[in-house]
Parts: sequence; C-alpha cells; structure tokens
Amino acid sequence: MSDSAKREANARLVRRAWAAYDRGDVDGFAACLTDDWREHIQSGEESTLADEHKTMDIHRVAFPDKHTVIHRMVADDDLVACHCTTSATHTGPYLDLAPTGQRVELDEMMFNRIVDGKIAETWVITVDGGFYRQLTGRAVPDDLDNMG
Repeated sequence: MSDSAKREANARLVRRAWAAYDRGDVDGFAACLTDDWREHIQSGEESTLADEHKTMDIHRVAFPDKHTVIHRMVADDDLVACHCTTSATHTGPYLDLAPTGQRVELDEMMFNRIVDGKIAETWVITVDGGFYRQLTGRAVPDDLDNMG
C-alpha cells in the first residue's frame, strides 16, 4: 500500500471509530480499536474501552442528539490528528442531574496512533471543561472521561 493510501485508510478508520462513538455504538467503536487501546487525557489519566463504554451509555441517555463535527483531519505515518466540536442537548438524566434542556458544546484535539489497521492509542485535549462542568460549574467526576 502506498503512503498516500495508508494515510487515507487511517483517516477513514478514525472517522468510522469516532462516528460510532458519537452514536453510542460500543461494538462499532470497539471494532476500530486494538484490544489494549488507551485514551490519554491532558491530566495524564488513561481510559480503556470499558471506561468509554460507561460514558457512551450515559451520554446515549442524557444527550441523545449528541453530534461531533470533525473540522480538520491530518494523517501522517501512523498518526491521525483531528480538531472536533461535539454538541448536544441535555434531555435525559445525567448522573445527579435532571434534564435541563441546556445545549452544551466542547472542542477537542485528538491524536490517534494506528497499528495494523486499528487505533492503538488516542491522546485528547478538551476545551470547555466537558458537559458536566458546563451544566453544573463543578469538576467532572473521576469515573467519566474528558468529555464528561
């Protein structure tokens, strides 16, 4: 496979993975990841697929209209970088919060490392403090990912 074709395949993989994540499709998301995939967030903490599964389940109920727009994507060698904005409306129960109808939005930069056609690692930098902080003004609970 040429370098250009590899970059295009890696970019398609990342789009497919994060589209599945956006829909709350745990199986679709998992199919794009290595068995030992890790997500690294700016605090230095790591998440596994099991951690993400919990967040995906919570978001599917609390934010059924959640949608992520990928503004920019750059693929080089085994890395794919993305600038994304995720927005949603809080219409279902969310941790200790009753539905508020409030719209939330956050911007992220992601760097995904691809190994043998699957995402092996993701590094994420999130702006705007996550959904929970936007709704409450409080820190995101420890057991939620950076999107909170």
